[in-house]
Amino acid sequence: MKRRSSNRNRKYSNDYLFYEILVKIFTTLNVMDRSLVGMVCKSWNLASRDPSLWKKLDLTTLCTRCFYVRLIPINVWIDEYPSNKMTQFLKYASSLGGGNVSTIILNYYVYLRDEHLISLAERTPNVKRLVLPVSGNITKNGIESAMRSWRGLESITITSIVNDIAIDIFVAIGKYSLNILRLKFTCYFDLDQAEALVKYTPNLKELSIRNILVNMRGLCLVLNSLKHLEVVNICHSLIMDNLEGGFEIYDPIDHILKYVDVSCLKKLIICEKNSCLRCKNGRKKNVYDYRTSLPYRHLEDIWREDEISSLAH
Repeated sequence: MKRRSSNRNRKYSNDYLFYEILVKIFTTLNVMDRSLVGMVCKSWNLASRDPSLWKKLDLTTLCTRCFYVRLIPINVWIDEYPSNKMTQFLKYASSLGGGNVSTIILNYYVYLRDEHLISLAERTPNVKRLVLPVSGNITKNGIESAMRSWRGLESITITSIVNDIAIDIFVAIGKYSLNILRLKFTCYFDLDQAEALVKYTPNLKELSIRNILVNMRGLCLVLNSLKHLEVVNICHSLIMDNLEGGFEIYDPIDHILKYVDVSCLKKLIICEKNSCLRCKNGRKKNVYDYRTSLPYRHLEDIWREDEISSLAH
């Protein structure tokens, strides 16, 4: 009897060790491979569902050959095959992670649609951080449905994908996701967006509007109105305003002091005046050329990098 019990314990110990080894190996795989290894056998399937593997659903490492869509003009024809393939993959990967997923970082080149976003939201209700891709077709209904599922959301990276519904996303945040603490914009930050921030994200602590066009009045409004704001990153940004039919460019420190309290300057992260190579090399005389002249690879770097560590990935 003792020998039988000993054998049983040894088998359990070996099985557990094998499970732990598999989980350790699976942590080195990208999300695509991690999703597929569970099809090998029952023990691999069990290990592939370990909660520690699915805290972050990082799609940046995906091979974009199947899902890639060039940054092309809006409303052009988009192939349905990659879209359907992405829908299937997102459903499967998110079902493996389920309630364990707390961070979703979508691939920069994925063309995101309502069905992708809603499918993700329904299967990952405990997400706290969302990083959107740069292109897609997301509607007001898509944003509403997603935010209804992501009530615990704390951090969003907002891109040009929501340009046409920028205000709608803040309305949905104000309705369902009341815990937003961190926001990053990789698209133009204007006065309307600043007003929406003040109205719908009163508890915001960290804001990154780096390397983009920033409206001067919008920046001052945010600094003066958001009482819990701790840091605002404006590194490499062009601070400007539309005055009398033209643009005026401002020095962030000299001009902001005229409109906000001195204490607000402590919240700003800025690059070194007259010595930042990125600003010198990337800035154009014509403000309209500021973003359109940047190569796609550089835009992806802007999307990934940040001086605020919690908003980088």
